[in-house]
Amino acid sequence: MNKLAIIAPDKELAKLCEKVTANKDFSAEISISIGSTNNGITMAKKEKENGAEVIISRGGTAILIRNEIVEIPVVEVEVTAFDLIYSFNNARQWGKKIIIVGFENVINAIRGIDHVLEDMSNLEIITEKVDAEYEITGIVKKNLAKFGPENLVFIGGKLVVEKAKEIGCHAVVLQSAPESVIRAINEAIRLARTIRSEKARTNQFKTILEYISDGVLAVNSRGEVTVYNKAAENIIGVAKLNILGRPAQEVIQNTRMHEVLETGVEEVGVLQEIGNTTIVTNRSPILVDNKTVGAVATFQNVTELQQMEQQVRRKLSRRGLMAKWNFDDIIGKSPVMKKTVKRALKFAEVENTILLSAETGSGKEIFAQSIHHRSKRKNGPFVAINCAALPETLLEGELFGYAEGAFTGAVKGGKSGLFELAHGGTIFLDEIGEISKHMQTLFLRVLQEKEVRRVGDDRVIPIDVRVIAASNQDLGILVQNSKFRADLYYRINVLNLEIPPLRERREDIPLLASNILSNFNKRSMINLTFDPQALKVLKSYFWPGNVRQLENVLERLFVIAEDNVIKGNDVENALSSEPKAAKPEFNYSPDAMPALENIKTNRFSKIVNSKTETPETGTTKEGLLSEIEKETIINVLNEVNGRKQEAAHILGISSTTLWRRLKKLGINA
Repeated sequence: MNKLAIIAPDKELAKLCEKVTANKDFSAEISISIGSTNNGITMAKKEKENGAEVIISRGGTAILIRNEIVEIPVVEVEVTAFDLIYSFNNARQWGKKIIIVGFENVINAIRGIDHVLEDMSNLEIITEKVDAEYEITGIVKKNLAKFGPENLVFIGGKLVVEKAKEIGCHAVVLQSAPESVIRAINEAIRLARTIRSEKARTNQFKTILEYISDGVLAVNSRGEVTVYNKAAENIIGVAKLNILGRPAQEVIQNTRMHEVLETGVEEVGVLQEIGNTTIVTNRSPILVDNKTVGAVATFQNVTELQQMEQQVRRKLSRRGLMAKWNFDDIIGKSPVMKKTVKRALKFAEVENTILLSAETGSGKEIFAQSIHHRSKRKNGPFVAINCAALPETLLEGELFGYAEGAFTGAVKGGKSGLFELAHGGTIFLDEIGEISKHMQTLFLRVLQEKEVRRVGDDRVIPIDVRVIAASNQDLGILVQNSKFRADLYYRINVLNLEIPPLRERREDIPLLASNILSNFNKRSMINLTFDPQALKVLKSYFWPGNVRQLENVLERLFVIAEDNVIKGNDVENALSSEPKAAKPEFNYSPDAMPALENIKTNRFSKIVNSKTETPETGTTKEGLLSEIEKETIINVLNEVNGRKQEAAHILGISSTTLWRRLKKLGINA
């Protein structure tokens, strides 16, 4: 409840205020005391000490209190036209020459209506402004001598009435109406609430300034320091007592606050030296009505900033919530790889769910992290999980979290799931084709409703997450075989990105191998190189394990190489223990482009030895190509007893591509 104090210059106003406050509930604590002019100042100081937030008074007393006690606001009981009319009506019975004596506020109130009153009541109205009490006696005597006592009536406050009566003149006290008092009290309550709100806001800002880690310094239009928080004191090394109120240029080395004041141009991310400390500073002018009235600077210790960044990065890395790869880390200049990267860059610009289709070891997570790193969510978390790495009972708790007591051994207070941790960022679900039908149902609900429910809890938690799923299986075939929900498949397959296996971009193998070997060299301070034959052998191999297998083989070569050059026979020996591609009935050369790529470029003569010329049957070249392609695929499938993944390896294409060709050519296998 707000606390107000009314200082009434006379008993009449005090009684009126008591009557008003007794009859109306103002929801404020209001004290009333009598004190005129200097005595009123003493009373006001006492009320201030007792906790009054606003003083209410009238006339000269209000002016004197306002001028003397600047720390507390003063609301004046204003003199209204009705108050003046009431006083004139009482005064006219004594005379028609009315002398109004008062401080400036009273005189200002009558201006504008004095001529109207004169015309209506046949009165002569004269105003006399005083600036101090001692002037009242002289003004009363002056007018008495000038006009004589007959028909002369004074209107004013208590002191005016007393002085006029002392010398035998009629006088009327200028009284206030109840409405004026009510209006003054309501205004005082409004002002008190505003002040209290501003105090709370000021204290809030003060607390924030003192506890933020950034140093904050502000100056006024003269360049004098007005704000200087604790962090600034620690960073700059100058005590607050030695800087507040002084020109910043005198006490802070290399400050540019005066330049910002002069130019009105902000400075962002400026590095500067303060003694032995390097800080990064932002400075901005403070503008009021497009005029620079000051400047503010925020700054941080660069060393502490670097340490904090390292801590955050280590913490995020430990939790796996940070994308460490981007598109610059994807190595490949082959046309198919350039096309894949270009498509991925386009996908990064939108928010849709992405399905990455790729064989094991092809770099699915590098693409997922790169897309996240280029997207609008790059500052959010990146959360990755291999769905095949955990049994279903654990996977549900990891993805969706669990409530306290959800099962034996549950963490006290429960645990956030990966979807919650990925809020505002991206979640990467690798090997999604391995999850059970039950998990597929739960995951579908998360995608549709954009909310999760922890295991053992009935509360739903809204989430904002972009999903990137990946599989090394053909989810379309899994859907056909009723092993994967069709509705979930269509939900995650909004944007599809096929990452080509290594054998479909053989021209990238030398580049990849050189980059991997370079990394090994840097770690071990050794300088191994390839001879041309070694790169040729690497390029000719089938690489069923893709880039991951290539890394493993090169690491083996790095260890067993006897000199600083890796030769062709070294590579052949290293590959001797690696998986061999099955040999189909037709001639397949490891150095040749994959079989179906050859068909697409009309170089079908390398696919099958028995079909080197176009038969004279009238069949179009396109029809013949399809016939040869169909026969080739059927031969390979027969050779491997219908095992599609093995057939895809032999043909040099991905499982997804093989599935599409089977469907297009009408092969039931």
